[in-house]
Amino acid sequence: MKTYNSIKTFLNSKINVESFVPTMGNLHSGHLSLIDEAKKISKNICVSIYVNEAQFTSKRDYDAYPVTLDEDIKKLKDLNIDYLLIPDKNDIENFSDPFNTKLEPKELTADLCGKYRPGHFLAVIDIIHRFFQIVKPKNIVLGEKDFQQIIVIKKLIKIYNYKINVISSPTIRDRNGLALSSRNNLLSEQEKIYASDIYKSLLLSEKLVKKNVSIDKITDEIHELFEESPIKIEYFTIRDLKTLQHVNDSDLIAFIAGYLGNVRLIDNIVIRLNR
Repeated sequence: MKTYNSIKTFLNSKINVESFVPTMGNLHSGHLSLIDEAKKISKNICVSIYVNEAQFTSKRDYDAYPVTLDEDIKKLKDLNIDYLLIPDKNDIENFSDPFNTKLEPKELTADLCGKYRPGHFLAVIDIIHRFFQIVKPKNIVLGEKDFQQIIVIKKLIKIYNYKINVISSPTIRDRNGLALSSRNNLLSEQEKIYASDIYKSLLLSEKLVKKNVSIDKITDEIHELFEESPIKIEYFTIRDLKTLQHVNDSDLIAFIAGYLGNVRLIDNIVIRLNR
């Protein structure tokens, strides 16, 4: 594995990156599954580790984000990836142009999680746009736990006419169904058990959709589930899978977000009615 801390050195190496896996470090099995997915489709895999402060809605959240660089590097070496890029903010900005904010797809960035985390998805678009200019990959591999992020990045690719394929990889869960996330490290073992109710509620929503229960009634039922729970639901909704707009297709996706203490948790489930 070749590690680059300097973007200039990275660019001077004239690397031909086939698949790119952007991360913020604190790597867990979910991240590693993205690398496994990348290995199925290509060689020349580049992983980045960069904690993008602009994506956080508060400095407290940014400061609390777990940084485990030495352990991350060891995991990536064990997976025998080709390239690891660990740039800093100034280096990224010096070797890339920012996203044109006039082109922001607000129908995506200001909805769902974007409604409760203003500026988050614009920051995601900007950093991925910058990485695309630097890494120039043929593919980007992303996890389906952050499904809204996948749709936002697909929109970025369309806006700038990038010739980059988006490869999505299924959410990895623990034995109780909790979606793996770096934020889970901030939960106690008991809280992780409570948090598994999030996925159980999504499974229930899928079951109710397939029984033709109305979306309004499903939404009410999901909120009722958490009335006595330590999890405080921020939102639950069912949307069109392709556009994330309100339902007009048979392929749907249910989203949920909530807080367990100070830890924000998100999850989703794809609901296909004709299969």
